Amino acid sequence: MEYNVSRFTVIIPLLSDTPTEAFEETLASVLVHKPEGTEVLIANATQYSDPWNTAIEGTVFIASDHLSNPMEVLNKAVLQSQGDILHILYPGTEASAHWTQNILQLFEQPKLGIVIPCVYDRRKPKRIFSLGIYYKPEGVLRTIRRSQWAEVAQKRIVPHISAIFIRKKALTQIGLFDTSFIPQISYVDAAMGVLEQGWGITVDQECRIMVRPNYLPTTNAFTWGVQIERLYFRWFGQNSILTDLGKHFGSFGIDFWRHLPKFKAFQILFGRLFGLFFFGEMWAFFQRSRKIVSEFSIADQPPPVSIPLEFNPQPDHDNSPPIKKAA
Repeated sequence: MEYNVSRFTVIIPLLSDTPTEAFEETLASVLVHKPEGTEVLIANATQYSDPWNTAIEGTVFIASDHLSNPMEVLNKAVLQSQGDILHILYPGTEASAHWTQNILQLFEQPKLGIVIPCVYDRRKPKRIFSLGIYYKPEGVLRTIRRSQWAEVAQKRIVPHISAIFIRKKALTQIGLFDTSFIPQISYVDAAMGVLEQGWGITVDQECRIMVRPNYLPTTNAFTWGVQIERLYFRWFGQNSILTDLGKHFGSFGIDFWRHLPKFKAFQILFGRLFGLFFFGEMWAFFQRSRKIVSEFSIADQPPPVSIPLEFNPQPDHDNSPPIKKAA
């Protein structure tokens, strides 16, 4: 059965620090395997001569060489996209045959906002690199492998930086990606915002994408520590309750111990300590915590319900039509 994909857009960022071979591998795999009618956009923030003349295949390069922030580059491509369903593939990933088939069926559920694909390690094709990221209540991110699936299957799952499928309406509803975050943290922040707006998130283990992990974007440990703290206090009250605050501070020691004896342990620790005093997120934290306390004081207040991984269709209150099957 074939599906109309004329409202499906693939976005590939091409940044100043992107290895050319990583970008070309990703683009080639998309052009070979993409369903007919798919829009392919290159969020281009560097010089690229397009030696393969991929424009003939319908590829559109969106010039953003005046921008240095990777999330600003992505946001510009999102705003210019024509698709209702967006698929962002970071350079270093490779699409496989029929990788969108089940995804398009899932997005026929009108309140589904994000689908997380199954990403395999290109160096060991049978090894799962990521099934998404588990955002633990104490504010810690852990990449999910197959061996961890059973214990986190009903927990809060957010996208890994390698690949994401997201409904454009859900992304624009939250104001696009937050450009003050590094890419991976911005993805998690966007997923939290999408959930807060009532959209669903699920994982599709049938969607097979390959990745070369060494090509994915990295950041220094201090910056990572700062942004983990910002993320936690921004969403405090959505991903945790007051009793988890102690666990959050306990995670400082666990994180420090996990990275010893490397100097990275001290960088992350000092980054997280510095992040505690980020004024904007701390102010939001106090506002949320006061709201939580007031809610807990109401006797008939129902307990918080965790959002399950598997998405259950809700009645459609969205005026935008779902992807239609082609005759």
